[in-house]
Amino acid sequence: MKFKLSARIGTVRQVSSTLVILGLIGTVIGFIMALSGVDPEKAGDVAAIGPMVSKLIEGMAVALYTTLVGGVLNIWLNVNIGLLSGATVNLITEIVAVGERHAGP
Repeated sequence: MKFKLSARIGTVRQVSSTLVILGLIGTVIGFIMALSGVDPEKAGDVAAIGPMVSKLIEGMAVALYTTLVGGVLNIWLNVNIGLLSGATVNLITEIVAVGERHAGP
């Protein structure tokens, strides 16, 4: 029973780790989006700067939001993993104690 409960907690731990990786992938995608709108040859053209800055800001927003969401959800899941682990230990301890009481001398 202990292994069944621990396996389920392991799944939550895996999701937590995956969220960090997805946040980092989103950050890289955001930087790619940001830099794809920058054209060094048009940097001197005043009319072209506005759209370039707009694209840069959009990409940076994607990068920052994905990092934030991945990190916050990772922290939230890790707190829940701690709670689940503690509850699992308490449950197993209580089951063993009840079994020992009913087993008798």
